[in-house]
Amino acid sequence: MNRANLVIKQQKSRLWHIGMGFSLLAFIALTYIVGRYLALADLQTTKQALSESQLQLQATQASLELASEKLVMQTQSSQVDNQSNQELVNSVKTMQQQQNELQEELKFYRKIMAPELDKEGLAIDSVKISKTETSTDFHFKITLIQSGKQAQFLKGDLVPVVTGLLNGKNTKYDFRELGTFKAKHFQFQFKYFQNIQGFITIPSGFKVNKVSIVAKTKGRGKKQKAETQIIWQPEESQNYVRQ
Repeated sequence: MNRANLVIKQQKSRLWHIGMGFSLLAFIALTYIVGRYLALADLQTTKQALSESQLQLQATQASLELASEKLVMQTQSSQVDNQSNQELVNSVKTMQQQQNELQEELKFYRKIMAPELDKEGLAIDSVKISKTETSTDFHFKITLIQSGKQAQFLKGDLVPVVTGLLNGKNTKYDFRELGTFKAKHFQFQFKYFQNIQGFITIPSGFKVNKVSIVAKTKGRGKKQKAETQIIWQPEESQNYVRQ
């Protein structure tokens, strides 16, 4: 005859349950406070970068105006040293380039900090394709931003594609096919902005026409999508050397 086994379990007291409830609430509150602190720290860093860029732009503009006035005065003078004049011309060109770069940087930060000027949410801010030391290798840099209220981290995937002609036929290649990439190289996770960059090798005989890029978020929350197309016009650059 089978005998039933009697199992005795100790019942938790009401005080124990109350204590566990308070512990859980304390953990949730602590998590919220830490997350809020990190978000404010990120925002402060971005605001500081914007302020520094504005100060640099003002200083560059002042130097540019002074150098331009000096150049005009020397050009109008009958006794002008050619070497000194050329140095001033080069100085003005350099400062104009710096000014343009700073204005682009300010424009970039304002898209993030001034949402009323642009649409809100995930956006592809810029796509840059640059030449390298070899004719078939190119460097790409894709900048993603979140305009408006940066209430959450955006997480998702980026799909860049080149299209063109190969042996007279319309052909397209995903960037993943043109380099030694892994899936994580085209995944993004950011709150304000993120750069995705690398090198691609164009197959022999393939004539590229354009680049198409699609970015999609995934996970919880409202799904967002951003896409753009650019004509294939690689910039001249000596800064990118493929390892």
